[in-house]
Amino acid sequence: MKRPLKEILSEMSTNEKIKYIWEYYKYYIIGFIVLVIFVVYTVYSVANKKEDILNIVMITDYANPEQVEEVKENIYQNLLTEEEKESSNIIIQTLRLKSEDMQAGVEMQKLAAQLSAGDIDFFIADQEYFDQMNQDGQLLPFNELEGTSELNLPEDQLVSGNDNGVTGIKINSNSIFDGLIQKDEEKILFTPINVQNKEIIARFVEYYIDNEQ
Repeated sequence: MKRPLKEILSEMSTNEKIKYIWEYYKYYIIGFIVLVIFVVYTVYSVANKKEDILNIVMITDYANPEQVEEVKENIYQNLLTEEEKESSNIIIQTLRLKSEDMQAGVEMQKLAAQLSAGDIDFFIADQEYFDQMNQDGQLLPFNELEGTSELNLPEDQLVSGNDNGVTGIKINSNSIFDGLIQKDEEKILFTPINVQNKEIIARFVEYYIDNEQ
């Protein structure tokens, strides 16, 4: 009959007890320690995970990662409040539609999933891509957003949809996107109609206009 652990340990010195317990229970002890570390790490990660408050997708054949980061940091510092900076991220994704490699195909699938879920706040693309979405009624009129009924920009910088709502803003290299748009190149800034966070959309449009004045 197996003797109780308490009885076995009672006959040992402190060092012997430690050695005995470690020898027979080390795998349980190691497993418990790993479990505790995993739980602590998971709780810490969830508690400190930042929300993607603004997601911009730029369709371009050229984008310097350093310049993308610089533009993103500038928007982050000037658009978000101090409280938002503690819990929020800004994302600028760049995508080459004309690329035929496998990675481009994966990115297109990811883009389609984000678009369906309403997770893309802005596109920056050329006229052709804008026209495709604009003609299908897939774009949100900026002048219907709260606080942006008057878009104080030159008329030739505004692009309207079928219902005469302003669905696009023409942008060039002389803007907050300096470095991402090549000289003499023109892109259009627009928003999918199923976007989730209209408050941040309105704030960004106001921020963009203020920097154009």
